[in-house]
Amino acid sequence: MMQKYQDSSLSPEERASDLLARMDLDEKFGQIQCYNAIDSFLGKSVEKQNPYGVGQVCILIATMLDDVGSVAGLITRLQKQIMESGKHHIPAIFHIETLTGVMVTAATSFPCGLGQASTWDPEQQQKMAACIARQGRAMGISHALAPVFDICRDPRFGRMGETYGEDPTLAAAMGTAYVKGLQDKHRMSACSKHFLGFMAGQGGIHTAQAVVSPRELREVYAKPFQAAITDGKLDSVMNSYAAIDGQVPAGSKAILRDLLRSEMGFNGVTVSDYSAVEQLESIYHLAENPADAGRLALEAGMDQELPTIAAYNDELKENIRSGVVQESLLDEAVLRILTMKFRLGLFENPFPAENVQAEITPADTALNRKIAQESMILLKNDGVLPLDTAKKIAFIGPYTNNHEIKSSWSFTGDSKDCVTIQEAAEKVFDASRTTYAEGCPVIGNDVELIGFTETTPKKYSEEELAAMEQSALQAAKEADLVVMPMGEHYLQSGEATSRAMINVPEIQMELFHKVLAVNPNVVVVLFNGRPLDLREISAKAKAILEVWFPGTEGGSAVVDVLTGKKNPSGKLPM
Repeated sequence: MMQKYQDSSLSPEERASDLLARMDLDEKFGQIQCYNAIDSFLGKSVEKQNPYGVGQVCILIATMLDDVGSVAGLITRLQKQIMESGKHHIPAIFHIETLTGVMVTAATSFPCGLGQASTWDPEQQQKMAACIARQGRAMGISHALAPVFDICRDPRFGRMGETYGEDPTLAAAMGTAYVKGLQDKHRMSACSKHFLGFMAGQGGIHTAQAVVSPRELREVYAKPFQAAITDGKLDSVMNSYAAIDGQVPAGSKAILRDLLRSEMGFNGVTVSDYSAVEQLESIYHLAENPADAGRLALEAGMDQELPTIAAYNDELKENIRSGVVQESLLDEAVLRILTMKFRLGLFENPFPAENVQAEITPADTALNRKIAQESMILLKNDGVLPLDTAKKIAFIGPYTNNHEIKSSWSFTGDSKDCVTIQEAAEKVFDASRTTYAEGCPVIGNDVELIGFTETTPKKYSEEELAAMEQSALQAAKEADLVVMPMGEHYLQSGEATSRAMINVPEIQMELFHKVLAVNPNVVVVLFNGRPLDLREISAKAKAILEVWFPGTEGGSAVVDVLTGKKNPSGKLPM
């Protein structure tokens, strides 16, 4: 006999209410937990860690797998195990970062958030999000950790490149279009972040406390969230790490219940930024132990803990069973989670598509290139652009043939799939009149990149550096005009990459001055994830084209704009 919650003709709310009434405490508690798919490779099976089912699965491990089929296979296997573990066979939500795309192949890695914002085109943003949603659902991923609604007005803050910039009206328009694109047709839930005032942290420092007046908090920082809630029917919200006037969002009733739910009318699912709930105890010392941190978060209105079990643990479950923590708090969280699952259609369609590869189309690549083209901003032009391809042109700089032109949170795909400027230019420019030279690395040997993503950039010998420079200067001398693709290292912009000095790396500025000494006709193509100090460059370069971190089709888009095939129609979002 079919149960009421199995009747797809009923509303998601009706189905969720019926299912909740049939669940025992263990099964309900599983819904507020998350399983990290990487644990499946570490001997920590989902059946062992979440024996009664699980609400969400973190699938960021997708970045470590070979291809789309491998990710889809993993999701299928985990989803079957999860559905078999609970007596009501409740599917899990699988989430991943989707700021610039979702696929494991880089075929659709779109420009960074600031690049998207620079198009000032909500309609295009909605098409981009629909592309991401279609690909994501084909893989079995149903929850997108995007868009980023933070308003950022301090370019020292490392994550500015993820945002739509400094203006709340622009962010509201672009972000709401993104939410609609995800949720309207292909049913992938958007998770807007980070609620609230995250990038208003003092000194531009990641996780530093934000001191914001109540009026500014609502009229500036909450405005994009409010627009997405009202106009986009936003499915979920993620908290900010940083305290707001002493209130830590993950455990604050004033922020999650009073402001977000009561005042702003949000009725979707709240999820914690990674480890934010356990930080109530480990960093902020507001709780006595992880379970107590879980209690604080649940009381504040935090529905799910991501990315794994820490504070929403067995001790907290037993405290609910014994009545120390009210079971009604659990029920209201689970009701929202189940409603979201029914709205996503997961009970009818929990698995990836049979042919997930077919979801990557030439039209997606064309859209990617179009958005990249329209994100580019002409900051200066003394009449040298568009380029005269009849002249002798030298492309000189570390981004001339650099595949690392994706941005922060562009986890998916291989950077080798990105089209470089040289690769695109070789299809357009006469080889007899065009030269290419790296000139120098993106950063010097004396620079260390220490942040969220650890890396050891290649070190060059003095002989190698001298040879690179000599080759570049010779090319500059022989050219009528020099195009210099330069900018910050892609890992200088992103999580935990606050910078006191927002300048172009010193080694590149030295090359810039040496090139100018032999050829004053220089066009700078600027790669970056934040505004940079351009005073020296602006004073001496003939033209400056801002291209941000443009994604997979970046090189092609740059050449399209430099040659006048496309006009540089982007506008500054800050």
